[in-house]
Amino acid sequence: MAVDAAPEAEKLKVKKEVLAKGVRALSQVIAKRSANANPLFENCSETMTLLFTLSQIPDKKRMKPFMIPLPHPMYDDKAEVCFISKDPQKTYKELLLQKHPCAVKKVIGVEKLRKNYNTLEAKRALADSFDLFLCDHRVMEMMPKLLGTVFYSKKLKLPLPVKIKPDDPKAAIEKAVGGTPLRVPTGPCIGVKVGRCSMPEEQLTANAAAVIAHVVKHVGKLNPVQSISIQATDAPALPVWRRPTTPGGLVDLKKLDASSAASETGASAASETMETISTMPSDAGETLSTRGTSDVDSTAGETLSELDDEEEDSAPKRKEDLPLLQGLKKKGKRKQGAQAASAAAMAPPAKKAKKA
Repeated sequence: MAVDAAPEAEKLKVKKEVLAKGVRALSQVIAKRSANANPLFENCSETMTLLFTLSQIPDKKRMKPFMIPLPHPMYDDKAEVCFISKDPQKTYKELLLQKHPCAVKKVIGVEKLRKNYNTLEAKRALADSFDLFLCDHRVMEMMPKLLGTVFYSKKLKLPLPVKIKPDDPKAAIEKAVGGTPLRVPTGPCIGVKVGRCSMPEEQLTANAAAVIAHVVKHVGKLNPVQSISIQATDAPALPVWRRPTTPGGLVDLKKLDASSAASETGASAASETMETISTMPSDAGETLSTRGTSDVDSTAGETLSELDDEEEDSAPKRKEDLPLLQGLKKKGKRKQGAQAASAAAMAPPAKKAKKA
């Protein structure tokens, strides 16, 4: 059985057997890792995510995510949900906690968030106190500055924007709690959570199938999906689908000889250049190939021969007769004579012979 993800676009079918096999393998890895973990820390923070590789980078990032409904929600009635509202805080607190009670356990206004949670310690404590954060869609653009890297980089608890109605806010809250966000990133890869690792394998597989169908429907029309993988927290990604390659063999770039291509190009260019030069017209309108050279040779031949004869007569026959060599020989003889004279002057006087 396969998941038909795009009925109106290009068909993308993922086998549920392969999807269930990947979920089962990751569940076993998480179960084995959590068996030796500290029982004081629950593993509810570990989630499974589907990774979609697109054929190209999206044109622009979408800050407000799409909400994908899940057959089996990740958060139940026991989940702690915090709602960040627009000022005044008191109005939304009465609306969500008293008039229309829902999954929200605490309401924080923007002004109170700015004053009471302006340090890293306070932001960490707030992030660890709740499982899910919602916010009014009108203050969504203020959240990155107010919550900082603690929520957006380290804890990865980005608040989900919600458009609530004063007469019935419960429907929008339940839709956000029971779904998963699809955010369009600035790169070619999209990650969508499908559930918690503590959920049964059948529920995770059903959620993954629903997520694949919605992602391809929203994104795959103009930007086809190239591959799909499933990954758990701090676990390797397992491929579940890959787009088939186009027919035909792959090009082996190593066999391409760049030097031969360059030589062929150079030879052809040289031949074309020579042909152009040979057919280039002269000032008189004649080409260099058709212009006669007999007159030039006959007029210049005698002059060249006379010059050669004069140079042969005036040139010395032997190397010893060259002026430069003769001057060097004379200089060497003078230097040898001076050295002999200085040596004789420095010699000690001869001893007189003794009288008989």
